[in-house]
Amino acid sequence: MNNNNNEVKENTTVDDLLDFDDDDPLGATAVSKKSLVIFFLIDTSGSMKGKKMGQLNTVMEELIPEIRRVGEADTDVKVAVLTFDTDVKWMYSAPISIEEFEWARLGAQGVTSMGAAFTELAARMSRNSFLNSPSLSFAPVMFLMTDGYPSDDYKAGLKALQANSWYKFGLKAALGIGDEANDDMLEEFTGSKDTVVHAYTGGQLAAMIKIIAVTASQIGSKSMTLSDETNEELSDEDVFAAKQKMLGQQIQELVGDQTDAGDVPYDTGW
Repeated sequence: MNNNNNEVKENTTVDDLLDFDDDDPLGATAVSKKSLVIFFLIDTSGSMKGKKMGQLNTVMEELIPEIRRVGEADTDVKVAVLTFDTDVKWMYSAPISIEEFEWARLGAQGVTSMGAAFTELAARMSRNSFLNSPSLSFAPVMFLMTDGYPSDDYKAGLKALQANSWYKFGLKAALGIGDEANDDMLEEFTGSKDTVVHAYTGGQLAAMIKIIAVTASQIGSKSMTLSDETNEELSDEDVFAAKQKMLGQQIQELVGDQTDAGDVPYDTGW
């Protein structure tokens, strides 16, 4: 009897012992990628109509292929676009992998409901919505673009956003477009003057969008666990502070290079 039992054990395969009906509950067939969601918050109010929105659409179409080349091999970069005018709308119902994302050209009309956009973003940045796999996600990137001052109570929306943990640890940058954008208000969103830039011409707009989006994607998808100085494990707060500082420094350096080199085509100014 005992010999028979031993024979059965010896002939039993791992698949027999772990009979899951061909399921792969541990995801052992492939290493799961960490995802990085880039949230673009775009002002589509009436003041953006014409050259500003036309240029923005063109740049975003050109930007998507560039972001595809940015992510690390083990990073699934996703894009979510939230537009705000009189209404607040998502371009797509959920973040889409950069490999499959297609830019849908935007129009411009209405007022600037930025506060409502902040509230909507806070609601969606949740494990019950867009960011439903915290352990497999980098902190998101949030990139705000606007040409004016909010028409609604943006401070109430920003307060809701600031209570969101994803916002606290995510990379934040803002681009003011034209003469009417308020840099102080944009700094309230980013929490740092170094991650706020301004574009006064179509050429500057194209350069700034690409600089911010590509740089933030590179830094956002970078794994940081140990301090270069002390070799000690970094806390979430330390990682956020290091990445946000790095983003500000690189944006300012690259923006300065663009201006100093005279490469920005100013002939398409508004």
